[in-house]
Amino acid sequence: MRTLSRSDFCLWCIMILLLLAGGCAMNRVDRQIYRPAVATLGDMQSHYLKVHMTNGDVYVLDNWSLSKPAEVSGEGKLFDYNRHLMQSGKFTIPFKDIALFETNEVSPQPQIAVMALMTGVSLVMTIYCIANPKACFGSCPTFYVWDGKRMQVQAEGFSAAIAPALEERDIDALYRAKPPNRDLEVWITNEALETHVIRYAALLLAKRPDKGRVYVTPSGEFYESDSNCLPASATGAEGDCLKKLSAVDGDERYSSADSTNLESKEEISLKFKNVPGGRLGLVLGYRQTLLTTFLFYQELAYMGNRTGDWIAGLQQDKMGFAKAIKSQLWGSLGTIEVLVQDRDGRWKKDGEVSEVGPIATNVELVRLSTPLPKTANIKLRLTRGLWRLDYAALAQLGNEVEPVRVLPVSVVRGDSVADASAKEKLSGTGGPLVTLPGDKYSVIYRLPEDFQSCELFLDTKGYYLEWMRKEWEKEEDPEMALMMFEKPSTFFRLLAPEFKKIEPRIEQDFWSSKYVEH
Repeated sequence: MRTLSRSDFCLWCIMILLLLAGGCAMNRVDRQIYRPAVATLGDMQSHYLKVHMTNGDVYVLDNWSLSKPAEVSGEGKLFDYNRHLMQSGKFTIPFKDIALFETNEVSPQPQIAVMALMTGVSLVMTIYCIANPKACFGSCPTFYVWDGKRMQVQAEGFSAAIAPALEERDIDALYRAKPPNRDLEVWITNEALETHVIRYAALLLAKRPDKGRVYVTPSGEFYESDSNCLPASATGAEGDCLKKLSAVDGDERYSSADSTNLESKEEISLKFKNVPGGRLGLVLGYRQTLLTTFLFYQELAYMGNRTGDWIAGLQQDKMGFAKAIKSQLWGSLGTIEVLVQDRDGRWKKDGEVSEVGPIATNVELVRLSTPLPKTANIKLRLTRGLWRLDYAALAQLGNEVEPVRVLPVSVVRGDSVADASAKEKLSGTGGPLVTLPGDKYSVIYRLPEDFQSCELFLDTKGYYLEWMRKEWEKEEDPEMALMMFEKPSTFFRLLAPEFKKIEPRIEQDFWSSKYVEH
């Protein structure tokens, strides 16, 4: 991959401005990256590797190499936890003591790529990203499946797993999948400036009841349902929103964030008539807006040149960062809470959903423990401007079922290259599959003969590392970075005006600035 000079980069910016003046629209990002020549610590040029240790020390190496499969060697400097220079010279470092690598060059070594945080990259990008760096397209692994008309993105894997320490399993319903035959094709793509580490990607198949569906709960339980009961009415702050919640069709109900407090809540009231008896659950189709994307990118900007230290801190977890990120960045904004009015008229919380991610719609089941009257009232309590709701219905639950696990039978990288090692990795037997920006894998799963009566789910596990943009580093502010962990309510109030400035255009800028188009 060619490295752009500063003059090339300036020339490209001028070309973009000329195109903008001429009224031409740009739909994709060229696969070119400008990398700085100077490392964060020291004066070493070009190729460097910053090695964060589990004890908090950091090596900054030049002319490094893998001396053995589980060791990295090179010349450089060793800094202690407080970043005081301890030693200079040649070092050999075993992987078992390493928390995270940090580099400004894509490494051909998979052992490095798995743990490497890319820093200081600057995209040659569309006008949308230049105007609004916090709205640049970003995604965890995205999965495309045939929906009867085209290959459509239907799942995004482990959206909240933004570091190795946060690695997680994720089960997504392929709710709109319509396999044309027994060989189901799934595209796995990396469409952003990120490193994706996928431990496995398997299909889960469950036999549907006649004229019914199978739903998964947030905790990974699967239930049959013969019929759904749509709301008789649905009302939000804007008034009637019933039509937008009547089908998983992309016509979503959403609101704007509060201008003074990003944690501000709202409620949606659902009324159901002729509620069936037996066990019930609330089926919700939903995804997030770009509010959490903005907050995540802003937090990375505040971390600035110390982002590697913070991510390594997650691995060391000396300050409880892993727990803090889940509870503060995601948790403080809240879930979609399900409040049920019982037969005595009392309201109680009876479940919640909280899948992170703005790319694909999640369809999940909330099991209800509260007996409902024939005419039932349910409220959804959620953070303003955080959620896009596409569907809501009561489901009469049948048996809990155990899905069948299906592994890939073949994997093709790009458009034509069969990749046996990727097949093993996606099956969970050959180590993780590491993907870089622009990578695409076509994965074939062999379905049973009665595939048309099967509900399909995607089961994935892994994590991803967001590449640090050079444009973000100028906002480095350690006090603001700490505020998210220590005073999240203050953090969300202070950032509310900044988000409101870009909220009207953030969706357009986000989708218009995809790194690649598939």
